[in-house]
Order: sequence, then C-alpha cells, then structure tokens
Amino acid sequence: MRKIKKILGLTILEGLISTAVVGIGFIAILQMVNYSVQSIDTSGERTKANYLVSMIAEDIIGYKNAVYGVDPNVDKVVVGIDGTVTVNDEAKDNARKFTEHLAQGEFFTGACGSSVTTATTDTGAPEQQENSQQQENSPNSGPPTSIYGSQFADGPQNKEQKWMEVLGKDRYLKCRGEKDIKKVKMYKICRWSDSCPSYIDTSINDNGMYVGRIQVNLNDGRKRKFLYFQADYNTRK
Repeated sequence: MRKIKKILGLTILEGLISTAVVGIGFIAILQMVNYSVQSIDTSGERTKANYLVSMIAEDIIGYKNAVYGVDPNVDKVVVGIDGTVTVNDEAKDNARKFTEHLAQGEFFTGACGSSVTTATTDTGAPEQQENSQQQENSPNSGPPTSIYGSQFADGPQNKEQKWMEVLGKDRYLKCRGEKDIKKVKMYKICRWSDSCPSYIDTSINDNGMYVGRIQVNLNDGRKRKFLYFQADYNTRK
C-alpha cells in the first residue's frame, strides 16, 4: 500500500506535452492523405488528357483523305496524289481534304467555362457558337447528353462536333479556369511558295507535308500538354 500511494500518475504538463506530440502526428498524416488525394486527381486528369490528345490525332490521321462537307454516299469523290479533290468528275475549289481544312483555320474550343466556343468554318474563319449545353453537362445537372447529338453527312464535321463536345465542356476534363484551353492547329509545309505560302522548308520535296499540333491546358493553364505529329502529305506531280 505504501508503494501504491507513491505512484502519483502523470502531471498536467506531461499530459499536455503527450497530447501535442500525438496531435502533430495526426496533422502530418492528414496532410499526407490530402496531398495523396490531390496527386491522384491530378494524375488522373493528365492521363485522360493523354488519351484525348491521342484520340484527336487518330481521328485526323484516319480521316485525312475524307473531304470536308461532302457526302461520299451521294457524290463521287476522288482525291489525287497531289491533294486535288474532284466531286462528280468536276474540280471544286471549296472541296478539300480534312487536313487541308484544318490547315486553313485553327480549331479552338474557347476558354474553359465560357458560354461561347470557337471553331473553324468552311472558309477557315472563326465562327462563334453558343454553348447552350455548358451547364447541362455539369456533374450536378443529370446524366450527360450524347457527344453525337448533331449528325453530319461527312466524317470530318462529325469529328469536329465530337471534339467540341469532349473538349469544349468539363464533362471529361475538369474546368479549373479560363486558361484551360484546347486547340488543334495544322501546319502545311513545303518548299514551294505557291503551295505553302506561310511555312516553307527547302528540305521537303512533297507538294505539302501536314504537321498537326494539339494543345490541352490543365489546372488553369499551369500544366500544358502538346502533341506534334505528321498527319498527311501530298506528292507533287
């Protein structure tokens, strides 16, 4: 009994110090968990961006000989080795391949979170389109609509419609600010100024080599994904 009476236990100061040490440990663990969750989310966004960029490049390469704005099921379309296009045995200036269409104007979805998107038109000039489904495809407004809501007679226009639905909204990639932009640009390069007035390279003997550039900005523009690829080429007669 005398020995038990001498055991006085912990003092208040010792209890406070122990609580502080344990609390600091828990704070560090919680910060690590929060950082891990953010890292997983960021990694997932970058992985999705890689897949989407590869998808766009495959769409362009797969439809490089498709003629923009022409229904191949109705009209007879022939594409020459030099890139010339004839429709129903007649040459048409406004008929051009998908790669040539992209080379005449930049495909731009507009600033992330804005109500207006920009795409290339038949003449290559930017066209303003109201993004009426911007809020409808948000996570809190029900299930998303189909990315093929509008159907066109030709494949290139359907591909641009798909890109606008996939990249122009935050249904696949999270919108974190106005700097999260998505662009598709095609460069036509050759050594002859009559075929390539903007980008001339004397080492290229083709009538035109098309190099695509896809840009996707993430995390309010702090992370940028670029992909350069050869999309097509025209042999000079």
